Amino acid sequence: MATISKEGGQLKIVKGSDIFSIPLDDVHLESVGADSLLFKQNNAPIIQLLLADITSPTFTSLEDLIEQIGGFASSSGVSGEVANSGYSHTGAFAGKPLSSNYVWEAGTGINYTQTDVDNAIYKVFSLDNDVHLAVDNPYWSTPDVSGLDNVGLFNGYALPNHVTSLVDYTYDFDTNYPSSTGTGFEGSTGRIKLNDLQYGDQLRVRFDFNVIPQIANTTIEPALWYSNRDDNDNITFTFPLTTSPVFYGGGTVGNTYLNRVEISAWVISNEDVNALTLPAIKADNPVIIQPLGLLITVIR
Repeated sequence: MATISKEGGQLKIVKGSDIFSIPLDDVHLESVGADSLLFKQNNAPIIQLLLADITSPTFTSLEDLIEQIGGFASSSGVSGEVANSGYSHTGAFAGKPLSSNYVWEAGTGINYTQTDVDNAIYKVFSLDNDVHLAVDNPYWSTPDVSGLDNVGLFNGYALPNHVTSLVDYTYDFDTNYPSSTGTGFEGSTGRIKLNDLQYGDQLRVRFDFNVIPQIANTTIEPALWYSNRDDNDNITFTFPLTTSPVFYGGGTVGNTYLNRVEISAWVISNEDVNALTLPAIKADNPVIIQPLGLLITVIR
């Protein structure tokens, strides 16, 4: 349990046996998700509290708590804000090999085949919950995010307000659409989760992947494969959200090239909030793709 109070010119925070004091002129507050508040001294994180652990003062909402803490300082410099923009990262791509601790070995990956070329498909890259649990683990100690939900590499630390997760690792398209054909999602698992987003949000996805060309003069087209859905989960329209193509000319065959492409989309309707989307690639020759990670950002 934790309490927050004013003592002299300090904001005093007591959590168990730990006591933190921050000069009121230096206090800055930021929400983390919908259920946590981060206290900073200027820009340096001091402590993060779950709202459920705060017993004093009593409050009705996150905004109410921020307003009360600001009131402790009267005309001093306490500033508080409900964080809007935010992001999450995952490396949970299906197919990453367990044998090498989920790190792609040289020359291996997901094949974009001649059949894929002939059919001009955008091949989507699935996510896997087991890979998520193995690779999406914070590797730092400060700030301590171990108490937050494991919804990505940052454990939800940097999510926008009122967003619980930006990834659904266990979603199974075939289970939800057993008779579906021709959407491009058949056989896929996982999805970028947009359900908690607000109308007017901008989605930006940085897709990190390696390409190993198999034939010289190959062009790849990275994209988000995107299906709008109505309120009853009926798919209404499917299309690629593309970024600039990447060309691999002579002397590139068999080499490995890292790409970090950014793809954006607006979220402006109920069908966007309920959309299905995964990263995808189209190519005009066979290639090997090693999907690495997704940095998913919401801008408000």
